[in-house]
Amino acid sequence: MSTLRVDSLRGQTADGTNRYVVQVVEFTEATDYSTASGSYTQGPQTSTFTLKYPTSKVLVTANFLGLAVTTGSYNGGRFAIYRGSIASGTKITSGSEPQLLSYSQEIWAWQTLQKLDTPTGDTTYSIGFNKHSNASFCKIMGAYGNTVITMMEIAQ
Repeated sequence: MSTLRVDSLRGQTADGTNRYVVQVVEFTEATDYSTASGSYTQGPQTSTFTLKYPTSKVLVTANFLGLAVTTGSYNGGRFAIYRGSIASGTKITSGSEPQLLSYSQEIWAWQTLQKLDTPTGDTTYSIGFNKHSNASFCKIMGAYGNTVITMMEIAQ
């Protein structure tokens, strides 16, 4: 058996800037969220992520099981990462996608969202979601497969 111990993981970018991982925090939740709205709805939200350095960036990765259902010809759901809550935060993934889309009555699929964020201080992260106009509803299925949001602080 081998053991590898690392005090810090450092890398140098093409411009010569040193960057390294300061901390990694994982949020896990087993709650289902559902919406029949075409507007972004509050999904899972992390506790406050406290930066060790004020100039750090945060690599946010969300992994969760999405579900969309319709009685029509196709359906879908849209998911996004927010800094803060859906009501008062900022959507940090661009556009209205990625979109879970199916030309059948129901689809379940694992979704992964990732964004390198530049927060202005300690923050929370949320998953916002809504249904496609042809869908009956959209869900985040935390009870079937835990929702995991990983926050990695990267020093600049």
